[in-house]
Amino acid sequence: MYSLNVHLLLSVFVLVNLCDGCAGRFSIFLKQNWECKPLSIGGETTNPSAMDLDMRIERVGRGEFFFSGTFFWNIDLDDSVLVEMQILRSHSGSEADYKLTPWSIPQQTFIEYIDTFYKDLLMANLGDCTDLPRYDSGYVPPWPKGTFNFTRCGIKGDGLPEVLVEGFYKVQAIITALPTVQQNITAIIQVTLKMF
Repeated sequence: MYSLNVHLLLSVFVLVNLCDGCAGRFSIFLKQNWECKPLSIGGETTNPSAMDLDMRIERVGRGEFFFSGTFFWNIDLDDSVLVEMQILRSHSGSEADYKLTPWSIPQQTFIEYIDTFYKDLLMANLGDCTDLPRYDSGYVPPWPKGTFNFTRCGIKGDGLPEVLVEGFYKVQAIITALPTVQQNITAIIQVTLKMF
């Protein structure tokens, strides 16, 4: 009896240590428990000749929703260009119910953003539907000026949490080029739990 308990405890200990150190190896067994539908997307700018956004929601087929449009960029990218992102959640979708989530991105230079969240989240989810520049090995100047296109973009969930609470999520991105340019981008998505 005693040797069986010791063997069982040692087996559990080894299994826990193996799984603790290599969670990434077992990520193929984790499934995203949610799916999302974009409800709205838009933006406001203080200077349309420097930066502007023209996006719309596009329904394809019987229940597939995407966003399409353009993003115009006509400023030099340096350390004065800042970006931050706030992610808020509401159970009801009412404006008064939105609360800040811990997934918000604090203000940082756009160059820092390119080497982290841009590469790991934005391009992982939207890279197949946009002509925004890719920097897989790190940002190499210059950032091109021009109009970037988005064609039927959806959110795949790459780099996002596997488990999300159902509800409405508002993503607010603020890009600032000091002293006079500010571009606000707001998207609202509805997250529902997958049944299977």
